[in-house]
Amino acid sequence: MNKIASIFIAVTLLLTTGCTAIMTAEQAAPTLNKPQVDEIQITVVDHRPYVVNGDKLSGFEGLSRSGFGIPYTQNIITGETMPQHLGKRLAAGFIRSGINAKLIATTPQVDINDIKADSDTATIIIVLNEWKYDHHAFTDNSWYNFDLIIKDRTGATLINKNFTGEQDIPSMHTNDLQMLYKERFELAFADPEVKALL
Repeated sequence: MNKIASIFIAVTLLLTTGCTAIMTAEQAAPTLNKPQVDEIQITVVDHRPYVVNGDKLSGFEGLSRSGFGIPYTQNIITGETMPQHLGKRLAAGFIRSGINAKLIATTPQVDINDIKADSDTATIIIVLNEWKYDHHAFTDNSWYNFDLIIKDRTGATLINKNFTGEQDIPSMHTNDLQMLYKERFELAFADPEVKALL
């Protein structure tokens, strides 16, 4: 039964995605205001509890369910971790706005206080507390909860603001999901308190 359900989900994904090319980081990058700095460091930290405790891999994106409600784990189709996936798109957004953006790699076990700039530049830290979807015949919900932290050149925290929400997902197609993620970050970086610091 497990094998049959897996094949069914794979065929469904193939039929819904068809031959559509997966959007690149540049194509799915959020539109961001040009910050008042020339260079910035970005890091995305995966502190989702089920990733930290090892229940899910850091590439975990959500759940799809069979007609009987049996959940199946869906990871990012490109094989990236969630911090890599989101971080590349954030960096591409800042680069498009005209500044040099460097992505810093982290692990789920990292302590936020240990993240330091490796040069004389500001740092943006996105901490994922929740980021997933649950898709089946009767629901298509997704949830996000992340902290947006900005540190200045000295490492002092200028802001630590939480953004939380629930959204329907248009489909499980990776491009639709990327556009949803793009929208979340555009809303966060358009926040007046955040804009005042960048």
